[in-house]
Amino acid sequence: MRKYSMLFFVKQSLQGLFKNSLMSVTAVFILTACLILTGCFALLMLNTNLNLEQLDSLNKIVFFIGRDYESEEEIQRIKDQITALDNVDSIKFISKEEALETLKEKSAAFAGLFEDPEFYAKVQKDSRILNSIEITYKNIGEVNTLDYQLRIIEGVAKDDNGTPNVKHQIEVSEFIKNIRDIVMLVLLGFLLVLFLLAIFIILNTIKLSVYSRRNEIEIMRYIGATNFFIVFPFLLEGIIIGLLSALIAYAAQVYIYGGTVSAIEQRTEVLDFVPFSEVSAGVFLTFVLTGVLCGLFGSAVSSRKHLKV
Repeated sequence: MRKYSMLFFVKQSLQGLFKNSLMSVTAVFILTACLILTGCFALLMLNTNLNLEQLDSLNKIVFFIGRDYESEEEIQRIKDQITALDNVDSIKFISKEEALETLKEKSAAFAGLFEDPEFYAKVQKDSRILNSIEITYKNIGEVNTLDYQLRIIEGVAKDDNGTPNVKHQIEVSEFIKNIRDIVMLVLLGFLLVLFLLAIFIILNTIKLSVYSRRNEIEIMRYIGATNFFIVFPFLLEGIIIGLLSALIAYAAQVYIYGGTVSAIEQRTEVLDFVPFSEVSAGVFLTFVLTGVLCGLFGSAVSSRKHLKV
């Protein structure tokens, strides 16, 4: 048989898609839906991780400095000792004046009381208003060791019972870390299920397309068509279905994500969202690759099984 150009095979594939328009539309619709759902779960996973990471900013320990160690030299010595510890990521010195201002801001309902000189003087004498160092640690698994190291540093403030005044939220941080791991595991499971579902759907759709055209295939065999000549148009059909589904899914994803984020932001300012512009290229390439690979894989498997090439 004479050689045919790629344009010929593309025309054959398009003719095949139009001849089986109902199944082709069904394949595009279902694969598009799978891609949109996959994209939604992927974006949900990114935004969930973003907000849980912000909650994980609770990985801080506050080291209160005793009143007898308020000179610049003593504070610098304590800061140097803390910085030298292995599990310390960063430190921030908070003066007692700054702590008092923060207390005033958080106690807006009692702001008038702070204008009273007697009340202000009483608050200043409160043992809780001390110079402090806010420490961000690296590894929550080694925080107990860090807690011990901080408590034995000379200069740590002590309460009435003589206990070093080091405050942390280890339990809260561990809880948030566990929640984040569980949420990520569940979302990854959903992504895997959706991907397998997309493969299964395109596989069976192409299989039906091949079966419905079995008489046409038999005729091509009788006139001496090669296996490649018969199979290649089906492969192109799968690629076209996958590419078309990817383009429709991407356009829908832009609209869905933008609308959802806008609606949530109008109701709350607590949550943060990943700008779609930062992930748009990745989403587009993922949709195209997933759609084309699903179509190509489904076509290849169905063709080999039903054409017995």
